[in-house]
Amino acid sequence: MKNLHFLVFLVLGFALLLLFGCAAQPADVQASSAAPAYSKYAPPAANGVADSLGNQIGRAQESQDNGTKLTLIKFHGTSQCVSCTNLGKFANATLEKNFQKELGEGKVKYLDINAETDTANPYVQKYQPTRASLYLLTESASGEKFEELAEAWYYTGDEAKYQQYLFGLLTQRLGE
Repeated sequence: MKNLHFLVFLVLGFALLLLFGCAAQPADVQASSAAPAYSKYAPPAANGVADSLGNQIGRAQESQDNGTKLTLIKFHGTSQCVSCTNLGKFANATLEKNFQKELGEGKVKYLDINAETDTANPYVQKYQPTRASLYLLTESASGEKFEELAEAWYYTGDEAKYQQYLFGLLTQRLGE
């Protein structure tokens, strides 16, 4: 019975964390507000990501020039826990490692926005985020799609799995 109670409290705690983000937790990590300069990146050394055993996973397809643009946006508050920080750090690392060409061409970009202090930001005003979150804005000939990537939270403790998840999703969206 104790195990059942523990499991219920664990699930409820995780649900509250996802629902309210980490704004109520003490600031154990401060995020950088500086946006990276993507124009300085050199071509990638390897094409694809490595799985948990270090094997290269090649690109499923080269991105087609179909006009699709992706903007990965991490919204957060001033205080961030380790998971909140990793949410953005791992996303940025995935782009730097696997989407250098697309970053250079402006097809893919990453934004780290403190929604608590940057209330005048057009993305904050348009989408009105209420908690730490990662979103993907897809702009294509068929229109604009704004989706929360809530699954990314499951991988904030494992960068390799996070990169596999995000790499697959972004590669799919670029090919649409």
